[in-house]
Amino acid sequence: MKDPINQPREYRNDARRKMFSSSFSVICLLVSSLAIVVLATLLLSIFSTGGGWLNFEMLTASHRENNPEESGIGQAIIGSLVICSICGLAALPIGIGTAIFLEEFKPKNRFLRMFHGLVQLNINNLAGVPSIVYGILGLTAFVYMFGAFSPIRVNDQPDYEIGATYFYQTKTLGGKYVRFPATAEIQPVFEIDQKRIVRKSTGERFELNVVSATTVESKYEGKKDETVILGTKAKLTNHQGVQSYETKTLGGTPVFFTAEPTYSQFAKILEPIMVTGPEGDAFELNVLSKSDAIPTDPDVQSRSVFADSPDPNKRSSASIFRENSFFHMHLPFSKSVLSAGLTLALVILPIIIIASQEAIRGVPQTLREAAFGMGATRWQVVRGAVLPSATPGIMTGAILAMSRAVGEAAPLLAVMGGVLGTTNHLSSLMDKTPVLPVTIFKWAGDENDGFEHLAAAAIIVLLAFLLLMNSVAIFIRYRYEKKLA
Repeated sequence: MKDPINQPREYRNDARRKMFSSSFSVICLLVSSLAIVVLATLLLSIFSTGGGWLNFEMLTASHRENNPEESGIGQAIIGSLVICSICGLAALPIGIGTAIFLEEFKPKNRFLRMFHGLVQLNINNLAGVPSIVYGILGLTAFVYMFGAFSPIRVNDQPDYEIGATYFYQTKTLGGKYVRFPATAEIQPVFEIDQKRIVRKSTGERFELNVVSATTVESKYEGKKDETVILGTKAKLTNHQGVQSYETKTLGGTPVFFTAEPTYSQFAKILEPIMVTGPEGDAFELNVLSKSDAIPTDPDVQSRSVFADSPDPNKRSSASIFRENSFFHMHLPFSKSVLSAGLTLALVILPIIIIASQEAIRGVPQTLREAAFGMGATRWQVVRGAVLPSATPGIMTGAILAMSRAVGEAAPLLAVMGGVLGTTNHLSSLMDKTPVLPVTIFKWAGDENDGFEHLAAAAIIVLLAFLLLMNSVAIFIRYRYEKKLA
């Protein structure tokens, strides 16, 4: 065998390249094998821990505090599906539309090209931003809406809402609950309990500060003309032809704000009214005088109440309740399913845009030129030639982005909190709901050993769901590529 040192330089370089290539192949094989071993170990641990707890009852039950044997992920599965549906409906049209605009409708103007490049740069940067940052953004933009609207308190009527029906409910002498419609009215006296925008007699507008009676005076010294004590009453008046509430600040300055119709928390029943029973039957409620004796007939009791009686056993008022449709919405969105879905849409939006752009770039330029040569407009080329060819890549990227959204926990913890279970099932977009990633996170840290097994079982369900979504992406890509071929 010849000595390599005496061989030509080309032979030595070729031998060195083959040695480096073989070494690199071995290193890649070892790293891949290590990753597979770690993954296999993790999956084996998860299946051994939670496999025995995975059953139909676990998939349909709800969370039970300190009771892992009866807990389940039924609500979490439904919550994840609803939030991901909202996420997809918001992110997919915007993301795909943005990709089409950036790739197929590039501006020719110099300054617009600079703006186009700036937008593209920011999209690329946003794809690498941690998801918790999007959670903070969603908290500011959707939950509180940058403070542009009054915060919504428990049992308070939001200033702006749709899809809600208000009614009063009371209990008859026979223990039967009946209801009747509530009507929003402008109250003669309004109690100020939070900051609001007010105006002076001159028309100047500013935000009214509200402080408690125990607040040290030095904290609002110099701002008395812009401050009132919590609970200050404002009276209804007519200011410049508009029904308004009027009050005085600590400095004695009169201020006004528009009077909006609101619902009273309670309604007194003083005369017979038409009500609806629990079975939906309508009848006239019999209103007895406070001096009357309690009737003995059960049928009469179930249709009767006392009018304005001091006796606590003789109910004289009805409490307000709200019934929401599934599409009930109010501003701000507060900590709700809708806020969570829109926040996840922000998380996956850059990914969808970039994946769609790559799919569109992969369409041969000759296909566009052929369409233009036949007299098609720019939009006709995009709709009839580019999009059908780019659909496999767009759909694959979209589904993979959605699979990331399914597993996100940090943004949901920031926007909706660590909800594990609710007393009622999801009834509107303004409700809170548990989701799979948050449930797994909370169960994994629970001191009760049973919840550790439930967390492992929930991970198996989540992995199966992600595997299903990835399989759908592969199937769609294969089907469209075969059709186009």
